[in-house]
Amino acid sequence: MTVAQHHPGVSEHVGLLEPAAPARAPRRWTGPVRAVLLVLCGAAVGLWRTRDPDALNSIWAEDGQNFLTDALTRPWYEAIATPFNGYFHIVARVCWAVVALFPLEWAAALSAVLAAVLTAALALAVHAAARSRLPGTSAAVVGVAAAVPMGFTPNTLAQLQFPLVHAGLWMLLWAPSVRWQRIVATVVPALAVLNSMLGVLLVPFALLRLARRRDRDSLTKVLALVPGSVLQVVPMLLGTTERGLGEQPDHNPVSVAAMYLRWGVPRSFLGQAWLAPPHLDTQTHRALVLAGLLIPAGLLALAVLRRTAPDWELAATLAGFAAVAGAVQLAAHGAPEDRYLVLVTLPNMAAAVSLVSPRTVNSGRTPLVVLTTLLCVVCAANLRVASPRDGIPAWDGLVAQARAECHAQHRLTQVTVHIAQWPAIGWQAVLPCDRLR
Repeated sequence: MTVAQHHPGVSEHVGLLEPAAPARAPRRWTGPVRAVLLVLCGAAVGLWRTRDPDALNSIWAEDGQNFLTDALTRPWYEAIATPFNGYFHIVARVCWAVVALFPLEWAAALSAVLAAVLTAALALAVHAAARSRLPGTSAAVVGVAAAVPMGFTPNTLAQLQFPLVHAGLWMLLWAPSVRWQRIVATVVPALAVLNSMLGVLLVPFALLRLARRRDRDSLTKVLALVPGSVLQVVPMLLGTTERGLGEQPDHNPVSVAAMYLRWGVPRSFLGQAWLAPPHLDTQTHRALVLAGLLIPAGLLALAVLRRTAPDWELAATLAGFAAVAGAVQLAAHGAPEDRYLVLVTLPNMAAAVSLVSPRTVNSGRTPLVVLTTLLCVVCAANLRVASPRDGIPAWDGLVAQARAECHAQHRLTQVTVHIAQWPAIGWQAVLPCDRLR
């Protein structure tokens, strides 16, 4: 009796006693190659987001005045351990220590590429963590949004702290079984808190996870946050670090909550491009703000009415983190600033996605499709928005100017170049002449 007698269409020459064709084993290199390609594509899009001058020929304010200047004028270990504006940026400063090893002409391009690649790699890690909790399409939406975060000055190592903290949150929610993935899920939150005071916000969420799960993985992640938390908090409590950019904190919880609802929630679903000042048409602006509040309310109603299959725990964690991060930033600055939106928009978007998972494979996909379409349109509209980086001096011109000064004055040891001149704050970098002659 042949296989063909049981399964019509199969050749009658294939008998039961004949060995079946061996299954083709999956190639081990396809996964890493796919990951590298995704990161490179994400980095390319990220670099394209910076307007004139482009990302490869400009250096962001803090990156030049603080991180590059310190990397060029101080011993590497001292530069890495130097706080700025009240907290430490270990990851960013290590990156700048590496960039400083190369010719100064390369500094803008190297720092931008490094920031773009790291942002894309963090987005890939977010996608992997989301894939363990959400359907494939939902996880893809979360990952793509993380690759091109809204409310963000891209390609700056100084602002890498925001996608790094966001990825750290997802790593706390991830419980992978593969060893190297467990290492990544532990290291990323640890780096997030070493690089930003905002990383300390991960601690209560890590403790809640430990209280709920009571496993070794959760305990390891809590312990991994301790060194960075001590580094960020203890010097501030002792008064050895302080914020010094002239901010006016707002400690009124009602005022902060109102700002969050007017500013953070609408921009999470409509972006900053349509809501950023100046508001030439007040009525239209109010309508957009209202629409931005009604979108999550509608999604929540669908979930409560069981029109979708929500992950309530995930949605509550993400939305709760967005609210805490938004409140902390608003209270610290005293006013909303769109370039600090990442830790509000990305968790809120992911929380919304987790509310509209289809009830079955073949039905109930309409809410997810509608939300995905909206977020795609919004992300596209916010890819290349106006930012304080627009119009700053081109880096190659600044280096050429500094080199000419060093050659003209042989006794000169360093040159100060103005990388941005804004009404409130002027930013400048110090370039040693021994690196230019």
